[in-house]
Amino acid sequence: MKGPLSPTTPPIADRYSIQAYLGAGGMQHVYLANDMIFERQVALKVPKDNSGNARFAKSAVVSAQVNHANIAKTLDYIDFDGACYLVEEFVQGADLSKLFPKPIPYLPPSLVARILHQLARGLAASHTAGVVHRDLKPSNIMIFGGESFVNAKITDFGIAKMAEDEIGTWAKDGGQTSTSSKTILGAIPYMAPESITDFGKSGFEADVWAIGAIAHELLTGKKPFGTGLKSIPAILEAKTPTRTSMIAGAQFSQDGADISTIIEGCLGKEPDQRPTAEELVEQIGAVCYPATAYETATINHKQTQSIGFAQSEGKKSVMCHKDNFYGHRQFSVGKKVFFARTPGSPNDRAFPIVLVDED
Repeated sequence: MKGPLSPTTPPIADRYSIQAYLGAGGMQHVYLANDMIFERQVALKVPKDNSGNARFAKSAVVSAQVNHANIAKTLDYIDFDGACYLVEEFVQGADLSKLFPKPIPYLPPSLVARILHQLARGLAASHTAGVVHRDLKPSNIMIFGGESFVNAKITDFGIAKMAEDEIGTWAKDGGQTSTSSKTILGAIPYMAPESITDFGKSGFEADVWAIGAIAHELLTGKKPFGTGLKSIPAILEAKTPTRTSMIAGAQFSQDGADISTIIEGCLGKEPDQRPTAEELVEQIGAVCYPATAYETATINHKQTQSIGFAQSEGKKSVMCHKDNFYGHRQFSVGKKVFFARTPGSPNDRAFPIVLVDED
């Protein structure tokens, strides 16, 4: 099947009917499809370039080796009518890059710990199976439930193999060659020093670096070493990033310090300085964080300069105190907030809270 797919496209292999176009990554187009045999929704992935078909097939074999709750499952691979297709578990939610940094500018330490714990569990399972991702970044992390942040799943283990030629060729000269490739520019902020100098030889430790870089960005709202080609010297130097002042408040200091220490370990310059994924699971397991689902609501009443109330349709009003805000604490009526809810009387309470950036 050539050209873009649509709901009018005949079912792929007489089994997968196209429901909608979900978007594109650096190497692939992604569609929502219906598996007519098992009557379930799946993600159908198609390489952008037919020359990548052979590597796409190898990708399917690699990704199918890993089975874990924090990894999107590979369900099928099809070579049909002159094209190949990878069928993957459909995660109801959004990839991390769609939630962050807009509309949510940063996440509180307890939620960062929970996400990092989930990612570390997924990595530990993949590394035990001998599978390295090598291209971990927010767009390759699906968040089940979207803004509720119920669960995180790593995706595109196999597709990342397709990026090896493009990223690897660029990395052979230590990243000195200028590039406009979206695949490369999107990967750089999360690449370990050894990935830049010799991408093909980067291993498990580079995956640990990547989720450390992602966690730092979630906690602070900033990439640890900057963006684009200008960040390469800082990545190669790997100087420990300055801790954010947002964790200084009493409500966030303990979790903030604990998770910052763990992130800094992930960003060790030398691969052997970093924890393994299994060690990372243990380290984060020692951090106290709740499993509460998050939600958004709008401030509809401000009682004092410190206390306001937020309301979302069909839910009980929730009290918001400025000391419970992570980061920016100046809020006003009409502003949207992102928070975890604690039941209370007469009002539920919000903690922690992040002011949503709607600009």
